[in-house]
Amino acid sequence: MPTRIDRGRGAVTADITDEERGHLRAMMGRFATGVSVVAARTGPFLAGMTANAIASVSIEPPLMLASVTHKSETHRAIIESHAFAVSVLAADQRDVAECFAQPITAAKLRRFCDAPWHEAETGSPILDGAIAFFDCRLVDRHAGGDHTIFVGEIVSAAYEENADPLVYYGSRYRRLAPEGDVG
Repeated sequence: MPTRIDRGRGAVTADITDEERGHLRAMMGRFATGVSVVAARTGPFLAGMTANAIASVSIEPPLMLASVTHKSETHRAIIESHAFAVSVLAADQRDVAECFAQPITAAKLRRFCDAPWHEAETGSPILDGAIAFFDCRLVDRHAGGDHTIFVGEIVSAAYEENADPLVYYGSRYRRLAPEGDVG
C-alpha cells in the first residue's frame, strides 16, 4: 500500500509506484480525446505543445481551460504573455501533433515545428489548417500537481463546419469512422 502524504494544501495524496503510474496512464488512455496544440507568444518567442487536457469551462462568460506541464516552454510563455491559444487539429495534422509533443529543442523553438500559423487577437499563434481555434486571455491559474490549470476567457474563436478531427485513444492517434459505420 502506498504511503499517504499530506502536502499541506488541505488534500491528502498518495505516492504511487511506477507500476501503478503505468496502470493509471493506461486507464486514462481509455478516454478518447481530440488533439490540440496549446500555444503562446512572448515577443518573438513562440511556444507550443500538443495537449488533450483542454476543456470548455463556461459559456457565460466564455471560459476555457488548458492543463500545461510546468516543464514546458509553453508554461512560461503563457505566464509571461497572459494569453494562450488552442488550435484543434484536423485528421491530417498528425505530423504537427507529433512535433509539438516532442521535448524542447532549440530547433523546435526556432522553427515552431515548421507549422504555418497566424496571429490571434491576443498575439498567440493559431495553427493554419486547424479545425477550430480558441484565443484566450488568461484570467486565472490553479496548481494541479506537476501541471498548472490555466483558465482563459475566449476573446476570439472559429471553426470549420465539415472537418474531421485528429483523435487520441489508447496511446495512438485515430480518425473517426464515417457516419453510419458505427454498429
